Amino acid sequence: MTKKKTKRTRTKKTGITEVQKAVNGPAQPDDPSFRVYRWDLSLRESLKERRQELKISQRQIIRDSVAQFLPPLVQQLSDFGICVEDRATIGPCRVPMDTATLKALRLASNWTDLPQNLLLQATLRLATRESGQQQKQKATKK
Repeated sequence: MTKKKTKRTRTKKTGITEVQKAVNGPAQPDDPSFRVYRWDLSLRESLKERRQELKISQRQIIRDSVAQFLPPLVQQLSDFGICVEDRATIGPCRVPMDTATLKALRLASNWTDLPQNLLLQATLRLATRESGQQQKQKATKK
């Protein structure tokens, strides 16, 4: 028998409070989960030095770092337009772009290690947010 494929439902993004709750959840010492990430050597060396300095495990320094820095980072990314309001509204969108724009996105993606699509969406959200704010300011001045 084959398993039925269940359809994933797309829900609205989790808010910053849900992120804070998740990172401050209880530690489970008997539940190690391993993931493979691509990190540069300088980060690896910095982590090793910091762990030795604090005399803690790699797992603990990762947990503490996520708990301390992830909520404000998510908030700042959201402020920069790197967020999704409603996952159910995501779909393909064909847009025209110049070669120079594509090259700039590729270079920025290589430098930040963030996907080009994410960077483009953030710039567009910032651009449309500014125009929306300008329109609101003009309306209040009248």
